[in-house]
Amino acid sequence: MVRPPMTDPSKRPTYVGVFLLALATLVVEILLTRISSVIGLYHLAFFVISLTMLGMTAGAVAVFLLPSAFEQAKVPDRMAQAALGFALSTPIAVGVAMSMPLVRVDSLMGFLALSLYAGALAIPNVFAGVALTLALTRAQLLTSIAYGVDLLGAAAGCGLVIVLLDLVDAPSAVLVAAGLAGLGAASFAVGAANRGLAVGAGVCAVCLFGLGYANASAEQPALRPAWVKGAPEDLAQYDFVGWNTYSRITVNQRVHERPHLWAGSRLLPPALADPVDQRSIKVDGAAATRMFAHANDLDAHAYLDWDITSFVHQLRPSGPAAIIGVGGGRDVIVAARHGHAPIVGIELNDLIVHLHTHGMAAYSGLIEIPGVELHAAEARSFLQTETRRFSVITMSLIDTWAATGAGSYSLSENGLYTVEAWDLFLNRLDDHGVFTVSRWYNPKSPGETARMLALAMDVLWRRGVEDPRAHLIVLQNLHVATLLVSPAPFSTADIDTMQQAAVRMGFTMLATPRRGPLHEGTLAQLWAVPDHASLGTWADKQALDLSPPTDDRPFFFNMLTPQRWLQSPGSAAELDVAFLGNLEATQTLVYATLVSLLLALTTIVAPLLVRWRALAGVPRLELAASTAYFTLIGLGFMFVEIGLLSRLNVFLGHPTLALAVLLGAIISFTGLGSLASAKLPIESSARLARVYPLIPFALVLVALVSTGPLTHAFVGGSLAVRILVGVGIVAVPALGMGLGFPLGLRLVQRRRTLEGGPELGPWLWGMNGAAGVCASGLALIASMAWGVPVTLGVGAACYLVLLPCTWVLSR
Repeated sequence: MVRPPMTDPSKRPTYVGVFLLALATLVVEILLTRISSVIGLYHLAFFVISLTMLGMTAGAVAVFLLPSAFEQAKVPDRMAQAALGFALSTPIAVGVAMSMPLVRVDSLMGFLALSLYAGALAIPNVFAGVALTLALTRAQLLTSIAYGVDLLGAAAGCGLVIVLLDLVDAPSAVLVAAGLAGLGAASFAVGAANRGLAVGAGVCAVCLFGLGYANASAEQPALRPAWVKGAPEDLAQYDFVGWNTYSRITVNQRVHERPHLWAGSRLLPPALADPVDQRSIKVDGAAATRMFAHANDLDAHAYLDWDITSFVHQLRPSGPAAIIGVGGGRDVIVAARHGHAPIVGIELNDLIVHLHTHGMAAYSGLIEIPGVELHAAEARSFLQTETRRFSVITMSLIDTWAATGAGSYSLSENGLYTVEAWDLFLNRLDDHGVFTVSRWYNPKSPGETARMLALAMDVLWRRGVEDPRAHLIVLQNLHVATLLVSPAPFSTADIDTMQQAAVRMGFTMLATPRRGPLHEGTLAQLWAVPDHASLGTWADKQALDLSPPTDDRPFFFNMLTPQRWLQSPGSAAELDVAFLGNLEATQTLVYATLVSLLLALTTIVAPLLVRWRALAGVPRLELAASTAYFTLIGLGFMFVEIGLLSRLNVFLGHPTLALAVLLGAIISFTGLGSLASAKLPIESSARLARVYPLIPFALVLVALVSTGPLTHAFVGGSLAVRILVGVGIVAVPALGMGLGFPLGLRLVQRRRTLEGGPELGPWLWGMNGAAGVCASGLALIASMAWGVPVTLGVGAACYLVLLPCTWVLSR
């Protein structure tokens, strides 16, 4: 008696193998976004999504193009061997990537280095692509069950990575994920009745788990980034190294030196410049802050009053204070020195909070200050539900330059610099409270400072303020400008106090309610903008994008306009404070997209073209319609995915959680949509076959229209509520998009059944994958240039344009 695949006990280990390999693949993908942010700059993290798709698609194409290597009798063993290949090659590929001194892509060599980095990370996914393609198409499994198990494994991986990063560092977590893939290989081997391979894969898995434990336990791990931001790293300089879903935190050994200030006054009393005990905290090896010893000894930290980022306390020295971004604690110390209570510190990165409350609590002393509260939370969500009103809300130089686990250019601080966020912050002030923000300043081209000021003016106009200038003060010292914004006009006494303090401390008054900027230039022109309607006109004329960011386009730091994307990197750097690298990051995004295109052409399209003659029997119109169809659904899917990722990142405030929610939901509900496609009788209904693309088109439109209102309505909900809303936001378009691939494949197979001709599967699969690889970068470019709604709109349009294709294929 022959058992059906679903109930055949011999197939159960194969299903387990599918689950474990899909899980491991997703875990590694998310981990690589974190690792890429550490060894390079944040703009490389989105690249990992493309590399995963690239490798998986290349593996699938290899199965179709090398039939002799994957004959039916060899399939069980080949699945086990490919899964084992993924397990063994992943630590090697990641190790090679972490050994590369990545530099900014400003030359041919930089472009080649990025290409080599991409190639190394794509290799393990080729093995995964081979194994999963065989499991889904050649292993004689029940397709619906195999596909469901694949999706369950991938969804489980999205959640597991968060747990792993709370327990071990990212490189050690890669070893654990590789061990899980090794167990998957052993399961495949058991299903193939290959005892020797099963034992070997099991031993490999145990060894990988052991190596992961040993690496995580070592004082100086063997598998770790050798180069960080283009420079070699010596772990001996650190007293603490920790990873989590947001970043990699390092704390240097204590030093005794002159106080480190962001922009300290030249008139700082000499007695306050004496060396003090301090440590440097770095986020992903770039963004740095200082932790000063014994913060609770407030009298010992008077030097902090002379930093321009602390100026707000000259105007509002008492009352409740909120600090967005605790960092090393300097803003908390200054607020306490001036008499604020309570002082509510809100820090997204729980590792930094842990340093102050446990890991280095005795050194920091921050929680020993009376009235200080530290909260590990996302600022917008926290303040949305906070009932207290504050005299001062401080946000000083919050820019980690760290790509989060979400990749995709998803800076965790993006959501803090939008019109909606600043309106919320002003709502949490008391009637005469002050919201203060400090950003970098370049006198020749004050990009960030100008955009900060434009954002403040826009928010005040939206709140009904007739003359925003009466509510604004901009001070400057060295390379830092500090903005003070109040929901009420600054009083005469406020302005007198400000002027006296600025003169006493040697700070420049760039703009005050009494006078605008003295020198002609960008800031003077902005200060003179007469009304809200004119602000957009003014922004359109600037060399940089100085338009106020919104939740629909939350890219405060990326100011390079599309017409300057291919400008020489040196020229781009001159448009703002050069060391930030934010403008060059935009250019690297363009180059990385070109690398994706190059790799897709060489590893997917070119091999398929070798067998171009096999397609000679297909009518040209049908070939064009089929190719266009599968290319469009690849583009449309990625445009929708990247658009939703940007939306969820701002909404959830926890970037890696945003990626986990997105991938888990989109994988699950796309799978449900694919399963539901079996209920649509397109073979017997030509009309349905022609118009079904309207279903994903309509559902993506629903997402486009509803995501903004939904996220705004629930932004103050608990994290659990926001996760559920996020899943719902993703589920609606995902169900529709899940119809695209299986229904398109059925249309193509129907034509082949009726008319004969060669198998189009390899060609169409490759075109779909190549489109997806390139689309992740293109979608991100669209979001940055025109906003998330445009990105979602392009995704919807891709599904609408399927109608001519289905019309041809359904004839």
